[in-house]
Amino acid sequence: MTWQALVLILGAFVVAGVLSYRQHLAYQSAVNALADDENRSGVLLVSGRAKGRLRGAIVLLVIDRRRGEITRAQAMHGASVFARFAERPELVGPVDGAEERAGSAAIATALREAIGMAGRLNAGGLRSSRPRTLRG
Repeated sequence: MTWQALVLILGAFVVAGVLSYRQHLAYQSAVNALADDENRSGVLLVSGRAKGRLRGAIVLLVIDRRRGEITRAQAMHGASVFARFAERPELVGPVDGAEERAGSAAIATALREAIGMAGRLNAGGLRSSRPRTLRG
């Protein structure tokens, strides 16, 4: 291996590290902003992630623990370190059935993890206070 190839490989590792760090800062910023916006009694802020071979997803959910409803949702989905969090209004609503509203398998897996975390934090689980309707 020549020294040029070694420098190129080392440079690629440095660039990947810098981009990963920037993505971490974006995640930290999104969590802190959501926590500041939704800081009130009776709500949980939980996150879930789904890792895939090429694509993954991270969701941030604000859940009203009394009503068992998602009041705000953000998701970062994709294969790039340039992905950013975006509001996901289709996920807002009862916790029951949130996975069906996900729109992708990665988001559904991340939702399952986040809702499981909320259930553990809420001592026994979350159930929506609204009755579910059957779709025909």
